[in-house]
Amino acid sequence: MNLEKQIEEFLNLLSEANILFRTGVELYLGETTQGSRFQSRLQLLIHHERELDTLSRFIEAQLRTQPIVPELRGDVLQLLEQLSRLQRLLVKNLQEFEAETPEIPEILHARFTELCQPVSMAVETCVEAGHVFFHETERVGEYLSKVAFYEKEADKRAMGLVKAIFSLESLSLAQKIHLRRFADKVDEPANKAEEIAAWLAIFFMRRAPMHAMVVA
Repeated sequence: MNLEKQIEEFLNLLSEANILFRTGVELYLGETTQGSRFQSRLQLLIHHERELDTLSRFIEAQLRTQPIVPELRGDVLQLLEQLSRLQRLLVKNLQEFEAETPEIPEILHARFTELCQPVSMAVETCVEAGHVFFHETERVGEYLSKVAFYEKEADKRAMGLVKAIFSLESLSLAQKIHLRRFADKVDEPANKAEEIAAWLAIFFMRRAPMHAMVVA
């Protein structure tokens, strides 16, 4: 498998991990942490992390032997590392649902589900930006503005969820703080996607004259 295909596989695995995280959270709302469907998503997500880590190390080794401008090689390696951190964040945050088993009142289920939507879109659009980074660098800007849009929408919904949590008189302060923590856990991948998009914006401004990078 050549380097270009390896990078495409890396990005595809991250895209799948994003779907697994979203569906994992949604399934958690409908069953206990021991539920078979939630556990299936979590185990698949952990498996994806292992695959992605192995592939990342292989790509890094390959990049060091390719005839690529050193500065550009460094940018590519940094991007892959940031995307790997996003993957690890998805795994860690879903694992914390299993470990801490937050009791989420049914009245909040819809708000958690609604928060998942823009978060998932922010991550997916970030991955799409990664795809064009390697083939159509001049188009990266199109995706970065979309990442920012979805991240802002996620922040709005997260704040609405937090307000809804603290408005519930049936919950103790400790319960409210615990649920607020998990609202943040669901929202966090969108913030990481925005960080990666900000880095890509810097790359785009610095490298725009170079246009697309082709790896083979």
